[in-house]
Amino acid sequence: MPTRTVENPAATLDAWFAPLAGDPAGAAAFLAEVAGRAGRRPRVLVLGGGPVADAVAAGGYAVADAGVDRLPAERFDVVYAGSDVLSRLLVQREQVRLVRRLATLLRPGGALVVQGFHPDPARWAAHPLVTGHDCARQLLFLADARVPLRYVWPAELDLMAELAGLALAAARSGGWYGEPTACGEPVVSLYRS
Repeated sequence: MPTRTVENPAATLDAWFAPLAGDPAGAAAFLAEVAGRAGRRPRVLVLGGGPVADAVAAGGYAVADAGVDRLPAERFDVVYAGSDVLSRLLVQREQVRLVRRLATLLRPGGALVVQGFHPDPARWAAHPLVTGHDCARQLLFLADARVPLRYVWPAELDLMAELAGLALAAARSGGWYGEPTACGEPVVSLYRS
């Protein structure tokens, strides 16, 4: 069954993720620290590539980039799913499948790093670019997107990771430098195989 993904990420989400997306060097340093525990020349997969992949490669790491529909066959020490990768999948079952697929790409002891957004339905109710919210299916409708996005609660992501044989490795943070998490803000989760 093909995976349905949102083709045009909303500018609203770009703004919400701006503090993390605007710091590819911070993301690269975080991923390098996670990869540095591999004990060999670590391999890093960056979904979507872009500035984070470039910054990780500039640090001397072997980097591959791919989209969720064309994942490579080789294995990695770190797999990074940035910004809204999971929210572009519109059904929870598809999100679970993706986390499982990403887990199969990890070498033993490898890490999955997921950058997401801590949902805040109370704030969305007053946001001018949020046109609707289906809380039962966890869909968020945005004025600048053709299709909705499916948000993931942090505890839900933990369960998806557990189903894939991964465990939360450290306290979740609100950024690349260990910032505290908060509702309505970016969140970084680190899972180990």
